[in-house]
Amino acid sequence: MNQGEEFNFAAGDLTLAGRLHRPSGTPRALVIISHGLESSMASSKLTRLAQVLAEAGLMAFRFDHSGCGVSPGELSRTSLTVRRDELLAAAAALRSLEPGPPQVYMGSSFGGTTALLAADLEPPLCSLHWSTPWDFEPLFNTIANPPERPPFRDLVRDVPRHDVEAVLARTGRACLVHGEQDEVVPVGQSIRALELLREPKELLVLPGADHRLSELADQEKAMQASLDWIERFLPEA
Repeated sequence: MNQGEEFNFAAGDLTLAGRLHRPSGTPRALVIISHGLESSMASSKLTRLAQVLAEAGLMAFRFDHSGCGVSPGELSRTSLTVRRDELLAAAAALRSLEPGPPQVYMGSSFGGTTALLAADLEPPLCSLHWSTPWDFEPLFNTIANPPERPPFRDLVRDVPRHDVEAVLARTGRACLVHGEQDEVVPVGQSIRALELLREPKELLVLPGADHRLSELADQEKAMQASLDWIERFLPEA
């Protein structure tokens, strides 16, 4: 797979690592991709997505949040606020690089919540949310007291500062993708989120799919739905 070109950017006191996937011509939009809680930009699913977006004429940017992949920082200190601000820093860096095209926020799992909160502060053209948790309370025990890794206590303290349902209720142009058999985040969370979102909105439930969308066929369906969603809002050439 095409790994894109290195593009690093400042986020607070850190310099975060990223990879930029350029289209062959002038980009029609810039898509900023936020990975899951313990994932990284090296995810084959997100790398494949970035390549598909670039082939469709969009510039895609995947990056490592602090403490993940090759970016500096401590993963145990991450939070919704930290991730939101890092995504917004990535958006600002891309605006400096390519000031013309509109921006799209895309997030996988925890990255989907990150994208929602970033969009609430700086609305993009539209947003994409794959396998996203909208209610963290069922996950708190696992997050705060994991058996084999440092706890995410900052995250647990930070979540109540964000009224995610209120943000959903004032957000539109959001496309949700969720596996029917998601073993980490029940699909019912996205069904509830769809009820709260403003129009236009969309939910694609993938029959039999797991949290990671492990099957290539499920990834391809998610990617096509995402491309179609972006195309819906792009101005005609």
